Amino acid sequence: KSLWAEVHVGVHYDSDLEHVERVASEVAYDTYKDVIGEELRVPPKIHFLEFADSSINLRVRINVKQFGDRINLQHNYIKHLHKRFNEEGIEIPFPIRTVYMKGEE
Repeated sequence: KSLWAEVHVGVHYDSDLEHVERVASEVAYDTYKDVIGEELRVPPKIHFLEFADSSINLRVRINVKQFGDRINLQHNYIKHLHKRFNEEGIEIPFPIRTVYMKGEE
């Protein structure tokens, strides 16, 4: 049975999705090496899931050998991914709503 550390993240609609996928994968390999201390043998699984209200959402799954490694890997992956996205100019948007008000102008 496979165990996975899983992280969901959204990126801006203007993002180059090939670039996003490549960076997310590189960060998975680097984070695994940093946290677990060995090379990641099973490639990370990266899937774009939906066109959401404020972002294109994706899921990153990283194979782990031990259940106890999941949370620590997720924790560090999020920190590393956030830093790398900032360096690469990949925006993680926050929800924005435009409200149109009827009435006097």
